[in-house]
Amino acid sequence: MPLTCPGCQTPLPPPRRAACPRCGLCLAGPAAAELWVLDGELARLGRRRRDLLAFLYAAAPPPAGPQPRPWPAPAGAPAAFGGTDASRYAVRNALLTTGGALLGIAAFVFALLSWSALPYFERGAILLALTAVALAAGWVIARRGLAATAETLAFVGLLLVGLDLYSAYAHGFLSLDDVDPAWYAAASFLAAALVWAGYDRLTPLRLTRPTTLVLAQFPLPLAVAGADAPPEAVALALLAVSLADLGARRFSTVAATVAGLLAGAAGTAAALALTVPSLPGAPAGAALLLAAAAVALAWALRVNAALAVVAGLAASVALAAALPLPLRWTAAGGALSAVAVAAAASLLPDRLRSGTRIGAMTVLAASALSIAPGAAVAVLFPGRYLDARWAGVGSPDLLDWVLPAAPAVLALLFAVLVAKARAAAPPLAPLAVLTAAVVADAPYPAALALAVASGAALAVWAALDGTARPAACGAAVAASLWAAAYALAAENATLAVLGALTVLAAACAAAFPVLRDGAVAMAALALGGFAAAAALAAGRPAHHAAFAVLAASGLALLAAALVRGPAAEVAPWPVAAAGIAMTAGHAAPLSLALAVAGVLAAAVALRPDRRPAGWAASGLLLAAWWVRLGASGVTVPEIYTAPVSAALLGLAVIRRSRGAARSSWADLGPALASTLVPSLLAAWADATGPRPLLLAAAALATVLAGARLRLQAPLVLGGAVLVLDAARWLAPYAADAAAGLPGWVPLAGAGLLVLLAGATYEQRMRDLRRLRTALGRLA
Repeated sequence: MPLTCPGCQTPLPPPRRAACPRCGLCLAGPAAAELWVLDGELARLGRRRRDLLAFLYAAAPPPAGPQPRPWPAPAGAPAAFGGTDASRYAVRNALLTTGGALLGIAAFVFALLSWSALPYFERGAILLALTAVALAAGWVIARRGLAATAETLAFVGLLLVGLDLYSAYAHGFLSLDDVDPAWYAAASFLAAALVWAGYDRLTPLRLTRPTTLVLAQFPLPLAVAGADAPPEAVALALLAVSLADLGARRFSTVAATVAGLLAGAAGTAAALALTVPSLPGAPAGAALLLAAAAVALAWALRVNAALAVVAGLAASVALAAALPLPLRWTAAGGALSAVAVAAAASLLPDRLRSGTRIGAMTVLAASALSIAPGAAVAVLFPGRYLDARWAGVGSPDLLDWVLPAAPAVLALLFAVLVAKARAAAPPLAPLAVLTAAVVADAPYPAALALAVASGAALAVWAALDGTARPAACGAAVAASLWAAAYALAAENATLAVLGALTVLAAACAAAFPVLRDGAVAMAALALGGFAAAAALAAGRPAHHAAFAVLAASGLALLAAALVRGPAAEVAPWPVAAAGIAMTAGHAAPLSLALAVAGVLAAAVALRPDRRPAGWAASGLLLAAWWVRLGASGVTVPEIYTAPVSAALLGLAVIRRSRGAARSSWADLGPALASTLVPSLLAAWADATGPRPLLLAAAALATVLAGARLRLQAPLVLGGAVLVLDAARWLAPYAADAAAGLPGWVPLAGAGLLVLLAGATYEQRMRDLRRLRTALGRLA
């Protein structure tokens, strides 16, 4: 047996070569010998696998029943003819379906379009004869074993039966003009079902019995409709048909199941459509829905337990319809009914219990959605006081928005969530309390007290219940924000609520270590608001009250240093930012506020794990310095910045000479920026005088020094300042030149840029094609 290369399987003529002539694999040495041995072993295992598969296929028993003979390919057909993509059964069904459709169309054309061309008696005689011929042909062919062809002819005969019945009524064959159409339709479907049931007894076809069941669906609902019965009776008839189909599943499982489910769905949907608009107080609809629930439970017990969802839904709506409640309490009735049905579901078998409860909870969710808009209004209306703070605006009338049933629905939903999913329950507690306060038209102080008490209760819940802690903490914060926003309507209320929130948050931090981080953060925010409100209430202007806010921020930072939690350390900074914002428009207070914030940041940077806060402290102190200089009318900032830069440069030189050098941005960046950037701003503000020229010289010297020492910070900072300074010199001349250009020049320039981009793109594509061609040649 000739050897082959293990890499590319190329036969190797003797003697052995040192390398494969095709792939270049090294074939010499012990590693190559071992690879040859492994390759031979793999080939032996592959042959053994093929032998075992052939043995197992030969030992398998043949399939039961007669096997169809293979269909030989036509003589002279190409070899590719055997690669068909349609089975013989598919071809057969397609041909029979097409033929049956054509026969049906022909029957319609004859019965509807060519009817008037024949005398009176010939019309019925021909249709009856064609019907008999089709049904008899189906019976004969079925006895010869051609079941598919027989079923096609049988359905053509069934179509002709329907045409016979329609023609007898539509064209006055039996003088039935005075008969109600619904009654005649019911009788026609009943007659067709009886004929087809008898035909099923004569011909052993598969589809005649399911078709009989389908035809039997229509007589009862049509007869009820023809008797001028109310719509509830038609829905009840559909439910009765569905229940009958459940019993008929032993005759034809698939047809009875599909037909029964469709009839039950139609009856249940009709019952809901007739009952829901008339809620509350609809006893007839309640009885109908209870019947629908019973039918759904029967189907769930016999077929699929998931159908119990429909039973729970229908039973909940039925119970709500039976309650004699006012219209504005309909949502509460639906929620109460849903909870009752969910509780009663424990009496059902285990496999029906969960589905019934899901259906009941669907009604509960619908009740909650119906009161959601009013609850949202109750939650959001304190936001109106953000623009009308301390204006003494009274509480708006929300009774037209918030339904009186809202607190009851929310309370029931809260109880269900506590029993089933406690982690999601806390947000509903303050919502129920707030909507109850609105519905009860509670006095202003009482509503505020309820909101604050809700926040405190939720905080205690979060401390005691670990599973619901995240949701309870969020709900406590939301209730506190609602109280704080609502309190802005009056000065005393603002001070009382913010003070109470500060004290409660501090007490929570002291009593519950697990909530200490978040409680300290909440206390910091509330304390900042209380400080601002107290200063403003004392008659101080906002830019003076800002320092009370900054003092509160400092106390919060001190508490955060003791707690060492992320939320506690972040919360004081929004308070400080608010204090700085309150000094906007007043240069001297703004400078002092920035300096205070910088000192606070520097104090934080004293901690070894918070050294990066020093950058913020530097930025804030530098901003304070510049604001103060601007407020003092200083026009030569270099007098103040140059000494600072010189000192920082000296420190950087000492550090680098001792071998403690860091990056050039950390050592030299602050020193260079503290003089170059203010000088650049001053040069842009006033380009007259020697400053732009001197700045350009200093920037050029910085660039040269950075290039000589190969340091990035002086190179980049000096180059940027030099370019911007030069741009400021050239800006007036560039503006004058651009103003004198024709309008087409900018457009032409933009067009040329786009054209250049397209040409470059095309060139890259050409290069890629050349590279691909070259690689193909190498392969």
